[in-house]
Amino acid sequence: MMSLLSSPSRTLGWTLASAALLLTALTSCSSPGDQNNGAIAVGENGSVGSVDLLSVLLVSSAEGEPARLLGTLDNESDQSVEVTISDADDEVVIAVDPGEQFSLLHNETIFETVGDAPGANTTVTAESGGETIELLVPVLDGTLEQYRPYVPE
Repeated sequence: MMSLLSSPSRTLGWTLASAALLLTALTSCSSPGDQNNGAIAVGENGSVGSVDLLSVLLVSSAEGEPARLLGTLDNESDQSVEVTISDADDEVVIAVDPGEQFSLLHNETIFETVGDAPGANTTVTAESGGETIELLVPVLDGTLEQYRPYVPE
């Protein structure tokens, strides 16, 4: 049987097909570019009323010991807002100015005891303006160096 394509034509066809396949493969391997995937946060996020609670967590040495509340409260309204954050046996009230953030990193807020051991998650409740939300927040200890300074003594 005789081939319809001569040897040079066949070679050119294979070369073009290979180049197209290679080009397709390489274009699907491009870098994603400057994507903003957001910061990786350890704590839990939520919203209550006009306040966003960002990266909320507790730091404690052990179950039943004092725990430091960390995170940020972001008041998106044009009025001052009070947020009550509580667990099973403690409650703190935090005033957040209009349009401002309240950093729990820079404003020490302590629960007298934490109901779960470090490594577990525990439930805290946030209330503001008649709205309530429950957050399942991590309990951390000083195992990770960045949390050591926040373990209550």
